[in-house]
Amino acid sequence: MSKDNKTENFWTFISKRLSAEAALADWRLKLGDSLNFDKLQRQYLAPTGKMAEVITCPDQCDLSCGFRKVYEWEGKYEAVCRERRQKEYDIEKTDVLFFTVKPSGLLPEIVKIFKIIPHIEEFGKEEDTWKLGVVPLSGSKSATVYLTLKSWNHEIMDLIYRLNCAEHKPYILLVTARKVIYGTSEKILNDMGSAFVPLNEVLDFNVQTELELIRECNLAQLVTPSAPAPEPEPENIFRKCGDAWEMRFDGGEKFMLTTGNTGANYLHFMLERPNTATPVVEIMRGISGESEDYISIDRVDMDEFEEGFSLHDAPVTGADNIADETAIRQYREEAMLISEELGKAKKSGNNSMAEQLQKDLDCLTVAIYEAVAPAGQRKKLANQMKRIADAFRKAVIFAIEKMYLHDELLAIHFRDTIRYGYNPGYFPEKIVHWHL
Repeated sequence: MSKDNKTENFWTFISKRLSAEAALADWRLKLGDSLNFDKLQRQYLAPTGKMAEVITCPDQCDLSCGFRKVYEWEGKYEAVCRERRQKEYDIEKTDVLFFTVKPSGLLPEIVKIFKIIPHIEEFGKEEDTWKLGVVPLSGSKSATVYLTLKSWNHEIMDLIYRLNCAEHKPYILLVTARKVIYGTSEKILNDMGSAFVPLNEVLDFNVQTELELIRECNLAQLVTPSAPAPEPEPENIFRKCGDAWEMRFDGGEKFMLTTGNTGANYLHFMLERPNTATPVVEIMRGISGESEDYISIDRVDMDEFEEGFSLHDAPVTGADNIADETAIRQYREEAMLISEELGKAKKSGNNSMAEQLQKDLDCLTVAIYEAVAPAGQRKKLANQMKRIADAFRKAVIFAIEKMYLHDELLAIHFRDTIRYGYNPGYFPEKIVHWHL
């Protein structure tokens, strides 16, 4: 097929238009010089019933003038130069009619040339898009082949999204020209392992107005085989992912927690040691990583802590560092809270939780008796342990509250299984396997 300045490839001509239709005069002007245009019209084009208001001018005055206005008068049609530099000429009504691609003529030919196992049908309610059939791949696998005459970027992108949803496996998309597939559209295709073929680079009409390949194109070699099914995700996830935490509970939806990092670190520590009480100072020292055993204000989330806490002289148990009357009162209040929690644990039958709470209560009782006994000496660092335990509790509760926004069941699980105080821990009623 000659490629002079008046003849354009069939597919390239379509790709330059807003839709796959044009006045018959335009089809003839662009494609009629080097093939049997009557045969092309009869076999591959069909009228739409719409009339063109302008047609391409064969005698272009200059670069700014490329069209002629179509006027109808008493059943006759004229093509008038907009710049009035060329003479008007009469034009047949048929030439003013819009013609589009005839699917019944074009699609079977494409199927035959590309050796597609035919199953020609429209793709949903999409205009100018068809499912052509499948090409066999290795084994018993196959890839579906689609054809679209769309050329607008947003239409192509929307179409590829819908094809991805419909297929869930690699497919092949025939398009009019490479330029209609933009970067984003190509990436969406590649993510599925699919491929596209620009028809203007591989398929054309010969002088006998027959479609033929102008370049070898094996569709089956263009798509990658379906990737093996990924390993199923663990049902319970609590792992660090960059600056955030990736979480999932009981097979629910995964989510990323981007706040509450300090509390999440404490939870992670306890999840690694289920049904084990650990002195709160030991947890905070291990998480902080400070060589001077100091949790500074700029190392934690501002929403979680209001001040830093020195751990240098803090004891590992709550019995070694009791001081003034305020501290003693605070410890007694803490003992009352633990007693209430102990009663609830016993009532619900949570024996492991009850055992640990009893140990905490015994520890606090000994500490209080030591502090108020005649021989007991009021020591310095009055309420250090209380402040540390409160800070730990506040950080963990803050993180759990943030989880509640993403997964209510996970937040409730931690609310019911995390014990605070001076020897906190994670105490689930049944074994929960965490991917940490």
